[in-house]
Amino acid sequence: MSNAGIRKRLREATLDVHQRLHGHDGFNAVATGEIDRADYRLLLARLWGFHRPYEAVLRQAASDGRTPSSLEGRGRCGMLEADLATLGATPASIADLPQCGSLRLPASRAGLMGAMYVVEGSTLGGLHLARALAPLFGSEAGEGRRFFLGYGERHGEMWRTFLGELEQCARSPADAEAVIDGALQTFEIFETWMADWRRLPSALDFEGRSPALATAH
Repeated sequence: MSNAGIRKRLREATLDVHQRLHGHDGFNAVATGEIDRADYRLLLARLWGFHRPYEAVLRQAASDGRTPSSLEGRGRCGMLEADLATLGATPASIADLPQCGSLRLPASRAGLMGAMYVVEGSTLGGLHLARALAPLFGSEAGEGRRFFLGYGERHGEMWRTFLGELEQCARSPADAEAVIDGALQTFEIFETWMADWRRLPSALDFEGRSPALATAH
């Protein structure tokens, strides 16, 4: 199956969840420049709770030989931690954040590539979201929005490399189906996890005040 073919099938299969996530109240507030610092902090904290276990899965896959060598070492968890630190988080407060417990290592490399499609693909709209955060952080590059800036100048190269590996992995009909299944399962986990983005522990008081912005998880 060609690169264009698997991408087309992935776009069609994930269209509904993409549309729902575009309407997610947190992401939509970022995109429209209407999010405040308290909600942005909660959104980043919830994203960290997904990316931390996701990157643990990637490390396990690399150790098991399931990750193509060209895709090893990817991850944006550190970027989220830097953004949270800009908003007042300490390493201890970040470590105490809840993490998604539903992520598991896929049974095949194709399934893993489907999961990676979800996360790597999320970088495509990141630059728009980073620009939309100007009301919170001004025009200074990177401040508070490293996660959405993603791989920066290497973004195009990183995405093309991923697509090349995706094409190689989805050559057979069975592998193509496994890629799509992996993407759909990961999107479902991500969407469910992000639905509760305001439900974080009361310990998420990065500034030492009694937090009215979070409820117990």
